[in-house]
Amino acid sequence: GGLLQSSVFLAASCGLATSFAPHRSRRAYKPLPVSTQAPEQQQQQQAEETATNVNFEEWLADAPEEITKWKPCPIADGGNIPSYVEGTLIRNGGGIWTAPNNNDEFSHIFDGFAKIHSYKIHNSQVECQSRFLQGAWYKAFLEKDKQAFPTGIATGPVLDSTNKEPKLGMIRTLQALINSATIFDNTPVNIWDYQPHMKESDSSNKIKTIAALTDAPPRTTIDFNTMDTISSSTINPLASGAKGYELMETAHPMYSQAKMAAVGGEGVDTYNVAVELGLQGPSVTVVRESSQGERSIVASIPSIDGTPYIHSYGMSANYAMIVLQPLRLDPSPDRLLELGFLRAMTHVDQTRIIVVELTSGDVVLDKSIDEKVYFYHSISQAEIVNDQEGDGGVTVSLRLCAYKEPDQITGEHQFMRLEQAKKGREWRNKLHRGGKFCDINCNLLDQSVEVDWKDEIEQGYELPVTRYSRSFGSECISEKHPRYVYAFGAFALGSKDYDNWGLFKFDLEENKVSSYYQQDSVYLSEPIFVPNPDGETEDDGVLLSQAYFGKESETKLLVFDARNMEVMATVPTGMRAPLDFHGAWIPN
Repeated sequence: GGLLQSSVFLAASCGLATSFAPHRSRRAYKPLPVSTQAPEQQQQQQAEETATNVNFEEWLADAPEEITKWKPCPIADGGNIPSYVEGTLIRNGGGIWTAPNNNDEFSHIFDGFAKIHSYKIHNSQVECQSRFLQGAWYKAFLEKDKQAFPTGIATGPVLDSTNKEPKLGMIRTLQALINSATIFDNTPVNIWDYQPHMKESDSSNKIKTIAALTDAPPRTTIDFNTMDTISSSTINPLASGAKGYELMETAHPMYSQAKMAAVGGEGVDTYNVAVELGLQGPSVTVVRESSQGERSIVASIPSIDGTPYIHSYGMSANYAMIVLQPLRLDPSPDRLLELGFLRAMTHVDQTRIIVVELTSGDVVLDKSIDEKVYFYHSISQAEIVNDQEGDGGVTVSLRLCAYKEPDQITGEHQFMRLEQAKKGREWRNKLHRGGKFCDINCNLLDQSVEVDWKDEIEQGYELPVTRYSRSFGSECISEKHPRYVYAFGAFALGSKDYDNWGLFKFDLEENKVSSYYQQDSVYLSEPIFVPNPDGETEDDGVLLSQAYFGKESETKLLVFDARNMEVMATVPTGMRAPLDFHGAWIPN
């Protein structure tokens, strides 16, 4: 997700990636055709759209307004937030996708200018903020009075809003090369706390900061107390052991899952997976980063068949698992401008699974399989001991929200292609129904790999979380997968309507939806789990989800009982927050 032009174009301009990408025939961009419905069908659908699940398109519209100081948000009557919910929820996503005066229009939801929405919860009271990240990319937009985008390559093509055709040309390509290498720092995908041991304030008077991330090296550093942008960067500090240019880094880092990684003076290490370009071609690297910002390479694995796209990976106490889905980046500038980097990706024949032992950096499994597995998001990873004969065998199991075909990522009806999502319900109903649960089980003893799809769960979903999604130290579990997974999904409960969204609790022991929340015209974001410290069950806690209420044209924070998905509190904000992606709960 997010813009990758800085990485892709710099790689292309240096000539490092082009020679490693397999040649594919050119695929021309095709604007969406006119409606395929008969006039009477259109009239009937328009009548239905005024009755149920209304104003979905408002959720995808520009939201230029900001709240730059903490604003009190009273809880609606009858609501209550448990006393253990003390901290700050920070959501990240786009905020502007159009520049009408220049006919600029982003065609994919991932490409908007980064905007965070924050909720500070203390003594069951809530305050909120809503503000754009003040990086160089957004400032370039401001310098043009918000009338034109800085030129670059996006997740989808930048369109001329008058004819819905991509904006192309040699001058535009050259400008994109320059901008990518010098000012691109848009980070609208995730929030990460590299200093989880540091509280809001401490005796050293150091400012606690958090970082906004994307699928490329750029980061935005944010003052945790005020939510002011402190700084932004276009590249990461070079990691110790690096041998080339860091092209990408996933938007989903993970804390050390080792039990001994307790919070203390030295903090907790963060791991991530990056793609590095060197003279020998692309390689996949596991990177360790300390709370002090020191980065080092744990392992480096060549990728001989091209440059992979990795949005997330898996990690447990002793191992990292990297799944290279059968897609490779195409650095050709003309294809990137015309199609965007997702739809311009090329296809390879196999899925490659790599398992790295974290202490030694040894690659303990590296196997390519014929079965194709496509995904954005990992869910959990487990280390299952199977040494019944005393042979010390371990199976490393990675659970994914996955797809058997690439359409959700690279297809014409990919997830949140904006020109389609904004065109009307008929077109949104062509979008993908969402992912399936898929376990990739790697037996380290006999080097076998098994792919286990949970096809009996029919509800599609995305942006899954568990109680343990951002845990570290004693909160971690590695010996098994969590039982419960929470996620939003379209086409809720078998509906034929994409706009029928719900929030679901999946029970992976019984392979079913155990409970859910679904209301007419309520569109929900990724849930965040806040555990009850005195709870005795895995699901004892609350879920926080930012929701857009279409009938009221207002965003509200919903607090759910994670055990039964009942609403415990509703917090009106008086603002409209667009669909966002990921966020973080930072406890007090």
